[in-house]
Amino acid sequence: MSEKSSPRVGIEEFLKGLQALGDFGSEFVFPYIKDHPLEAESLSPFLFFSPTSYTRNLVFRNELFEVLALCWEVGQVSRVHNHRGQQCWMAVTMGRLKNQNYRVLDHNPEKLTCRMEPTRTFVITPTAPLEVDPQEPVHQVLNLTEYGERAVSLHVYSQPIPSCEVYLPNRGTYSDVDLHFTSEYGRLCDMETAVRP
Repeated sequence: MSEKSSPRVGIEEFLKGLQALGDFGSEFVFPYIKDHPLEAESLSPFLFFSPTSYTRNLVFRNELFEVLALCWEVGQVSRVHNHRGQQCWMAVTMGRLKNQNYRVLDHNPEKLTCRMEPTRTFVITPTAPLEVDPQEPVHQVLNLTEYGERAVSLHVYSQPIPSCEVYLPNRGTYSDVDLHFTSEYGRLCDMETAVRP
């Protein structure tokens, strides 16, 4: 007999539950995300796709955490990046994504050089969310061409993150990059040309 799956919840109920946790440690957040799979349709007002890059769409933000919906066309990937020491959890509501972890072997902030190697990979699906490994927080997210379909992922960050380090493993360099949103609370930001699905 198969295990009974948890009923899906709308984004409003999902956000209320996150806010009610009080403690935003991993021992509370990840079980909550696993036990409250999101109803994909409830994210529709926040979704925008672009043919040139995956999109970052702000759904909710307070001082404790922020929630983003990321939209991925087939073949789109993130850059290799970190989260400035913040925790991150990811759930997929449509399609599937590959997460590639990296181990940083050397990191020189004066020269902006680094050495790293790829380590574990995970496939994130609607029934298998992912917690970014605090021991290996540098990672890349990919919607592989072989998957053959769009994907939508929901990202919960333990505090709002305005910037991150982006790595170029093949060149052995990295840089600080300011993060921006494609849309905020369902409205496209200035100069953005993404479209709804």
